[in-house]
Amino acid sequence: MAARVFDEETLDLLATPLSVQVERAAKSRNLGEVDWIVDQMNQECLGIYDAYVSWMGVLQTYIIEKAGQAAHDLALTWVGEYGTRPFVRRYAGLGARDRALLLAERLRASGSTFEVSEDEQRVRFELDPWGPIRWWRAPESEGLSWERPETSGRRMRYPTYGHYGGPVGFAELEGARPFTHGRDSLPAFLATEILFLETAPIELFGYPIAVIGLPEDAAGATTLDVYKDPADVPAEAYRRAGVEKPVGGLPAGTRERLFSDEELDRMATPLSLQVQLAAAAEDHERLLAIAAGMDRELVGAKDPIGVTIAGLLSWIAWHLGEAAAEEALERTAEVVMSPFIAAVRDLTIADSIPAWAVAWRSHGSTFWMEEREETVILRGRPLGACHRMLSHAYQPDVVRLSESRVRYPTFGVYDAPASFHLMREARGITHGKTDYPIYGCHCHMLHEIFPIDQLGHPLWVEEHNLEDPDGEMIHIHYKDPSAWPARYYEQVGRSKSG
Repeated sequence: MAARVFDEETLDLLATPLSVQVERAAKSRNLGEVDWIVDQMNQECLGIYDAYVSWMGVLQTYIIEKAGQAAHDLALTWVGEYGTRPFVRRYAGLGARDRALLLAERLRASGSTFEVSEDEQRVRFELDPWGPIRWWRAPESEGLSWERPETSGRRMRYPTYGHYGGPVGFAELEGARPFTHGRDSLPAFLATEILFLETAPIELFGYPIAVIGLPEDAAGATTLDVYKDPADVPAEAYRRAGVEKPVGGLPAGTRERLFSDEELDRMATPLSLQVQLAAAAEDHERLLAIAAGMDRELVGAKDPIGVTIAGLLSWIAWHLGEAAAEEALERTAEVVMSPFIAAVRDLTIADSIPAWAVAWRSHGSTFWMEEREETVILRGRPLGACHRMLSHAYQPDVVRLSESRVRYPTFGVYDAPASFHLMREARGITHGKTDYPIYGCHCHMLHEIFPIDQLGHPLWVEEHNLEDPDGEMIHIHYKDPSAWPARYYEQVGRSKSG
């Protein structure tokens, strides 16, 4: 029998949300593991977000190349019904204080470095850089997104990539229109933030969540202004969105002070540093307060992008064909997975499982792990963003299930009215099946096919429960990469060599 790699306590810990671990530390008054938790929080912050934004860049570029700028706008507008509007509605009816607090969560979770100030009219976020700008700004240092960012005082600076105008060559939107903020050109991904912060909320409740002040170039700072009284929002913000400012009917606002200086500083402080500071002060009540909001922040910035990705893949399959969707996923693997393949090439199972556990938690997974003689198995409901999309929309909010597990929102994107694409053609990216959820195809391209081509074996294999979308799903990891059975190669259209 092969030697055991992990004990049960370690496997359970790796699958336990960090919010629960912070809560346990606070309640037990045992803060000895806080440094490890903080390091894991730093990795979780960008572990999926950065991959998602790069993935969006690939898909937007693909659509523009194959179908043109107008088709891109149509695709993004359509998917915005499901990847933007439901998330924007969470801001409806909120006063300026609560809107600013919710926006601060989104900014922290997107790798933004910023300060917050307040005057009589507005709460201003000054970001240098704003999270999405990091793909526009040239790289400032070497390193992958899940490495610990550089810490400076109470702020962090996160990796920048330069994928617009750099060798990766993501497309820009050309021609002044609402999606370019009225400019002649703009990095394509920023259109999703314009839609989220300005266009969609203006349509839904009459005023933007925040008015965006974009820099002239990637090196500049961005401002986001949350107006206390919606009537004070400048008319120009509406004109950029292609609409006229309402002459009445907006909710009444306030000119009163909303935040103390301490609160403004805390809004801009990454949660990992807030945990570190509270632990150093032995402020157990503050740790409990932070833990209570960690899971909402964990998925808040990622989920709209994930649903948008699934929608854009559906649009590509419908308008350009399923072969085009597979080609877009091949390009995604080259951009998103290449740096990770290099990093994990020589990892043993003892190192890889903890590393990938960061990704599974970052996705908003509810899972358990077990070690067998040859494998490590994950079982979950829902297990990853893929499963949360495949599952029916039975859970709109984060819910605590037990002393050790949390369940995250589910989306039902393959149900009406979204009805995202189910693959009709049996392919390697569908494990040879039909009626396969298109977002799930990336699991097989990025985690199986691409690693087989690069490393000679899968990273892991995911078994999607198509018969019961709300049931359990499984991830399989072999301790010895050479022990993968040939059938796992054959189901993705590859053969095992040697």
